Amino acid sequence: MTPKVVLLALALTVATWSSAGAQTRAPAPPPAPFHIAINPTTLAGLTRRTISASDENGHTNTYSGYSLEDLLVRAGVPNGMPMRGKAMMSYVLVTAADGYHVLFTLPEIDASYGDHVALIADTRDGVPFLPDAGPYRLITPFDRRDGRWVRQVTAVDLQNAPTPP
Repeated sequence: MTPKVVLLALALTVATWSSAGAQTRAPAPPPAPFHIAINPTTLAGLTRRTISASDENGHTNTYSGYSLEDLLVRAGVPNGMPMRGKAMMSYVLVTAADGYHVLFTLPEIDASYGDHVALIADTRDGVPFLPDAGPYRLITPFDRRDGRWVRQVTAVDLQNAPTPP
């Protein structure tokens, strides 16, 4: 064998070992399911954020409150690292006082996947929400439509979808 053939064979062997190791690495487990009631106690200690967002009618306001991602991280959801496997099948369910629900996949909320910020807001333009919209409202400025702008947010749940057969 020529030295070039030996080097090529060695390179192919190393590449095969590397790809085999990557394929056998166990994916991160999905986060444990949980339920969080949204109230001043559960939001206490989170960093306040302020964003400017336009609703689907073009009205732009400034909203202040707490990042949904920060709340999830405090509850134990890993962030800032690639999710794989069953962890990609985790979802967040936000519930309103009237029974309205909206759903997000976990990567939609994780900043390592995009620059989206979902905000659990308690003020609009520095004024607390009126009772028919608050005290907490979910603001999702990355949505073109405001169907996931939930008023009177009462709870956030994390669930894992079952693996299809």
